Amino acid sequence: MYETIDKLIEICKHHIISSDIGVVISEPYIPYFPNDWNGILVLAEAQNLSKSNSAYVNKLKNLSSDERIKRLNRSNGVGDIGVAPWDDASLKLAVESAFAAKSENTAVSNAVLWSQVTTTENNTNPSNELIERSIKLWIELIPCIKLDHVITAGSIAQQVITRTKQAVSGSWKHTSFRLPARTAMSRVSGLFRDTDLLKRYPEVASVLEKHPEWIQGKYRQNKIFFACHAVSVVNSN
Repeated sequence: MYETIDKLIEICKHHIISSDIGVVISEPYIPYFPNDWNGILVLAEAQNLSKSNSAYVNKLKNLSSDERIKRLNRSNGVGDIGVAPWDDASLKLAVESAFAAKSENTAVSNAVLWSQVTTTENNTNPSNELIERSIKLWIELIPCIKLDHVITAGSIAQQVITRTKQAVSGSWKHTSFRLPARTAMSRVSGLFRDTDLLKRYPEVASVLEKHPEWIQGKYRQNKIFFACHAVSVVNSN
């Protein structure tokens, strides 16, 4: 795996872009890979490098270029990786529920490998240029990775990997979920009682018996609802 990671780093070095394009950090980054990887790669959309995450942004700016490319792997799976819907357990719960895969064996990244902010340093969606650049980069990265399955969250991530798969041959599968954005989930998750959802989706209930900490605190209902959505998508395929 270390040889593969070295290849991915070298590819990323050829895709560093100038800051005048409007990105927060010039370097793209490789996925987080656990030591015992199960062949699944989960992709959210893009890192939030806005002023609300200024401490993390400043930490990135103080790293070397190579370290910024390896930013997700710096955690070694301990603590936050740097992909928000994974770190808050929304995607962990969904993946374990829908695929019976262990989250600790799953690789994680974002589909768009650069981030932008507004003039007031608030988060913003990736531009078409960054989406196109990310597709070109994934077309180079994926042939170096022994993938079984790519799981995307959100329409932008779906677009990036759908177009990448059209360009890259291979037997790996692609499954797409909605993005577990808090605002979007909150509009609908409250229409359901979590006790009823867990009765109807025992896959989610089974995972939560092992990981009750994943829904402690805020947005419990959102996480349960999103995991049920993931199970429904997989069962309907």
